[in-house]
Amino acid sequence: MKKLLSVLLLASVLTAQAREVVTIIYSWTASDTAANFHRSLADEANKIQDKYTFIFDTKPGAGGSVAANYILSNSQNNSILANSSAFFIRPNFFPVSESHDIGQFKELLPVCSAPIVIASKKYKSWNEVPHDKSLSIGISGLGTTTHLVVTQLAKKYPNLVVIPFKSTSEAVLSVLNGTTDFSVNFLGDIEQYKEGKNQIYALGITGNQTVAGVKTLASEGFSKDLELMNSPAQLLVPANMSDSKFKEWREILLKAGRSQVVLDSFKPDHCQDIDQAPDAEIQTWYHKQTNDWRRLTQGVSLQ
Repeated sequence: MKKLLSVLLLASVLTAQAREVVTIIYSWTASDTAANFHRSLADEANKIQDKYTFIFDTKPGAGGSVAANYILSNSQNNSILANSSAFFIRPNFFPVSESHDIGQFKELLPVCSAPIVIASKKYKSWNEVPHDKSLSIGISGLGTTTHLVVTQLAKKYPNLVVIPFKSTSEAVLSVLNGTTDFSVNFLGDIEQYKEGKNQIYALGITGNQTVAGVKTLASEGFSKDLELMNSPAQLLVPANMSDSKFKEWREILLKAGRSQVVLDSFKPDHCQDIDQAPDAEIQTWYHKQTNDWRRLTQGVSLQ
C-alpha cells in the first residue's frame, strides 16, 4: 500500500513538473482592480487544461514599457504581456529607446474595455472647480491613457499640474491623502470610497454613456474625443511566436474568459467584454487600435 501511494505521489509530482509555465505579466501594480482580470484568467485557464500552468506576475514602470521590453528580451520564458491602451499610446510620445516597439508584438486576446473616471475628494462637481488657481492631478505615468485624458481636461483647465504615479491605484491614494486635487482612475479604484469620511467623488467618465450614475466628460462640456478614450485591457505576445502555440494559448484563454468568475472580475471597473473576432481577424483589431490611438495623440505634447 505504501509503495502504491509513493508511486501515485511521484506520478503527481512528475505531472505537475511536466506542465509548461506561462507567465502573464501585468504592466502596472498588483493592487489595481484591473489586475484581477488577469489573475482570474490565469486561474480559470489552469482549471480547463493540464498542459500549461499560467501564473500572474507584475513589472510596472514606464507606462507599461518595462513589462513589454522584458518580454521581448525573455521571449523563451513563455510570457504574455497584459497591458491597456497605454501600449498603443506611449510609443507615440517616446522613442523606442524609452518605450517599446509595437511592431514586435501581436494581439493574443482583447479582454474588456473600461471607462476612465476623474476622481476627487476635494471637489464634488466641476461647478466647484476654480479656473484661477493651480490644480494637481495624479495619473498612471506620462505617455499613458490617463495622461492623454488629462490633456483634454487641460483645454478647460490649463492650470492642471500633472503628477505621475506607477498605477491608477497609487494615483487614487494621492487624492485620498490630499497630495493631489484629482486623479485619473478606473471605477474599481474608487469603489471602496463611495461614502464615509474618505468619500471620493466621481466627476465624469470617458466613453459615450453614463455608467453607475457617473456622467460622461463629454456631456460635462469637455472634448468629444474623450468619448473614444475608454481603455481596453488586452493580452499580447511577441510577433515571432509560432502560429501553433498562438492558437493553442488563444483557445485556452478564450474559453477561460467566458467563465462567470472572469466575467464577474470585470464588474468593479464596469469593463465591457469585447466581442472576439475570428483568429484570422484579430490582428485587424490590433492595427485599428494602433491607428486610432496614433490619431488621438496627434498634436499632443507632454510639456
